[in-house]
Amino acid sequence: MNDFSELEDRSYEELVEALEAVLSELENGGLPLDQAVDAYERGVRLSEQAERLLTEAELRIEQLRERPTT
Repeated sequence: MNDFSELEDRSYEELVEALEAVLSELENGGLPLDQAVDAYERGVRLSEQAERLLTEAELRIEQLRERPTT
């Protein structure tokens, strides 16, 4: 999952599900250090993309709320 474009195609729900899987993997322990660092990096990327989607959704909602009603 090193390709950022792969994350852009995922829905918010898919990102959260993938992030939960990464967290579970890290919490269970037993990963060698390099794999744990890679998993942590994936989690950060997933979290950042999910946050971007939330920010975009908030902006869209705010724009709709500011529209004059007819």
